[in-house]
Amino acid sequence: MRLTLKCTGGFTGPAGAQTRTVDLAQLPQQQASELAQLLHASDFFALHPKLVKEAPKSWDFQYDLQVEDGGQTHCVRYHLDEAPPSLRQLTEKINDEVAPD
Repeated sequence: MRLTLKCTGGFTGPAGAQTRTVDLAQLPQQQASELAQLLHASDFFALHPKLVKEAPKSWDFQYDLQVEDGGQTHCVRYHLDEAPPSLRQLTEKINDEVAPD
């Protein structure tokens, strides 16, 4: 399973965009399991492709998470305020544990 998280926004806008890519098969078992559990808890493949604020502020961060799993691919664009708790936790964990590309 491969996860690609792109973050844009804040005061730097598109210029400060960061992308983090993680292949769960390349991670230690415990770390991969934690990420997979959060992904499944969010029911990611059933989420609407856009979970964004109606009137975002220019400094709000916007995330695009694409997940590829065995031929199935799904991408969700979201603001953390609009994401389910497990997707927020997954986003924070990827940001904390995976270095930007």
